[in-house]
This record gives sequence, structure tokens and C-alpha cells, in this order.
Amino acid sequence: MTTLDERHGEGARDGDEPRGEVALGLAPAYGPATVPLQEPLAAVVAKAGSKAANLARAAGAGLPVLPGFVIPYQAQGDPHSLRRAWQALSDGGSRPLVVRSSSPQEDTEESSLAGQFTSVLDVRGWQDFRTAVRTVLDSARRADGSVAPMAVLVQPMLTARVGGVMFGADPVEGRTDRMLVSAVRGGPDSLVSGEQQGTNYWLSGRGRLLRTEAAEAEPLLTRRELFRLARLARRARQVFGGPQDIEFGFDEDGRLWLFQSRPITSMAARPSRRARLLGPGPVAETLPDQLLPLEEDLWVAPMARGIAAALDIGGTAPRRLLRSAPVLTTVGGRAAADLRLLGAVPP
Repeated sequence: MTTLDERHGEGARDGDEPRGEVALGLAPAYGPATVPLQEPLAAVVAKAGSKAANLARAAGAGLPVLPGFVIPYQAQGDPHSLRRAWQALSDGGSRPLVVRSSSPQEDTEESSLAGQFTSVLDVRGWQDFRTAVRTVLDSARRADGSVAPMAVLVQPMLTARVGGVMFGADPVEGRTDRMLVSAVRGGPDSLVSGEQQGTNYWLSGRGRLLRTEAAEAEPLLTRRELFRLARLARRARQVFGGPQDIEFGFDEDGRLWLFQSRPITSMAARPSRRARLLGPGPVAETLPDQLLPLEEDLWVAPMARGIAAALDIGGTAPRRLLRSAPVLTTVGGRAAADLRLLGAVPP
């Protein structure tokens, strides 16, 4: 049993005996102990939390979501119902599960609160399952003593061949006509936690590959798989009314699964077409380091004039733009070229 994030306390340790209904954080007389993801109550954020509610909505729209159930916020403590749900989903304890936090305060348009609550992977056996539920509920307690509303999402543990994160819009460049996929071998957890560096793919809105930044020599995703991911992103955008931040995985049989969907919370403003876009560009090879004041005085202005003259002679940039602002300047002591004039702006 592996805990993703234990910054809010260890919770119950393996072997501890849960103490009845209170140990699982289930309060009587507030509703069912478990709700399958396909039932309408699972899509109610106040009861199921945002993570589970989003998956319930996605599953209801026909997106590829693993089966599962939710222990709602302020659920009734019925241990027999909970155990029956666990037995059915885990195939009598033979199939490992994932026990995940699902708070109404997570995965909203304002903030994802990623990593603030605990999820537990590879949960095997009834006692470990009870312990994992307690651990997730314990993570709702904040440092100031307040307790966030918390539901618990339970799904099968899927061993992914390739997994990762996909943005239904490019959050860096602020482009809604582009998508960004970052993939690693295995599930997306090592990418999200920063343990692995992903291979990045930039796609058009229809799934055409625009460029790649590979962390591995061999590509992790085929063009067909990238096309399927783009289609999933478009469908999720229709379901939720805006581009989504998606965690996904391809299993060993090539099936694509949606693990999580939430709004993109940090979308950069797309610069105006007339705005100057500065960056190191091709001059980074000549001036790679931060410049001393004397070096700025000696090198930047003459280099700017030389580049402008070359662009003018070659006819690759309008003369009025070359005269309106220097093609090369410094930002924080580092050389910064006008990437639009140099034709170095990525697609």
C-alpha cells in the first residue's frame, strides 16, 4: 500500500484496528455509505467531491472512466454496505484498489489544490482498505485545525503502459487551438509528483503532431494514440464547457482511460499579434550567459545593428519594424532577441 502524499500526517498504519464507524469518519443518518460512479448522486460535488463528481459526469457522457464508487461526505456508517462494495470492486480482495481524496474544494476553476490531500495506491485486503480510507479522511485536517469536507473515491488500480497529463489548450502560450501532452512510462503519478520528466507533444486542435520534446530516445506515443488523446480532450471540453487538465493512461491492451479531469487553472494570456516576443533564440549560442554591464555596452548594440541589417538585406522583416525597436536587447542582463522578427516563434 503506497501513500502518494503524507504531508498532512501518516493516518492509520498497517495493522492498526479501525475503531468502528467513527474510525472511518462516517457519520450516521446522512445518506448511503457508498455510491457507484454511475449513479446521479456521484455527480453532486457537495457530496462526492469535485474529483469523483467530474469522473461521474465523464462516465455518464461515455468517456472511458474506470468503474468505482464514492464514500460521500458525511456518509452513513454502514460497514456491511461498505464491505460489499469493496468485495465487488476488488473481486474479493484479489484486485488492488486506489483510494483517493475527493473534496469539493479540489479541482475547481479557481484552484486544483493538487497534492494537498492524500491518495493511497495499491491497496490490498479489507484491513488495508479501511486503513486507506481513514488515511484519506485524516488528510482533510489542516494545520490550523479546520477540516475540509472530504469524500473518498475508490477505483481499481490500473497498471498503465504509458500515462501522463494532457492539457486541452496550451497553458504556456495561452492558445486554445493547441493541446499539450506530457507522457511517461507507467502511470501519471511519477510525472505529477516530479519523479520523472515527461516527453512533451504539442498537437493541433484536431490532433496533428506539431512538435515533440523527447525525454526518451524512442517515442512513447504513436500518432494514432495522440489522435485518440486529442479526441478525448475535445470530448471532455464539450462535457465540462471548457478545456481540461486531464490525467490519462493506456493499458497493456491499448485501451485509453481517463483518470482525472479538472479545469485548467493557470492559462497564460495569449500575447497580441503585434506584441514583441522576446527570448534567447539563436543568439543564445553567441551570448549564452548573463552579461556584465561593460559587455552589454560593447556587444549588444553592434550585434543588434548587424542582425537588423542582415534581415533588411534578406527582406525577411519589414523595414518599418526593424526601425521601430531594436531586434536585440537585454532582459535581466541576458540577451533577448525579437523572436517574431527572427522567424523563431514556435507554431
